[in-house]
Amino acid sequence: MASKDVAKDHELNGELYRALVNEEADKVIRLCEGIDDHSLHILTIHNDTVLHKATYAKQGNLVLSLLDALPQHLLLKITCPNNTGNTMLHEAATLDQDNSVEIAKKMLEKDPELLSKTNKLGETALFRAARYGKTDIFNFLADKISRDDEASQQPFIQRNDKTTILHIAILAHHFG
Repeated sequence: MASKDVAKDHELNGELYRALVNEEADKVIRLCEGIDDHSLHILTIHNDTVLHKATYAKQGNLVLSLLDALPQHLLLKITCPNNTGNTMLHEAATLDQDNSVEIAKKMLEKDPELLSKTNKLGETALFRAARYGKTDIFNFLADKISRDDEASQQPFIQRNDKTTILHIAILAHHFG
């Protein structure tokens, strides 16, 4: 990539990041419309996309707008994780906003595979919801999991180090 392209990319990333920090949703949407990857554009050195950062920044209405504007041909990239292995659904599972379930629902409509994706710790979005005590989104995600057999539930309730969803809820003092 030419240094001119790198400088232009850094400038765009700076503009997007400032718009996110300043909660300028219209500007974020407009900037994403001009990018090939739209809101799946990688914004940080940690491979966070614009959607990751908007979700992490708890800008639920912006996330919904970005998901609505996402072109069909980019849906294959929606499960791309950041460097810690978190998908945008992992980030949404930590939201404490009124529209967190709506956000998760829209993400799963775009790609149901998000439900079973694990991060580098082996945590699913359901596991993260329990860890952060997000009851509404936890219940929503739990209802989406197949109850056919115990083996298929294992990845949802236990991470790589054998910590279970119950362990993490107790350790994090989220008993409700």
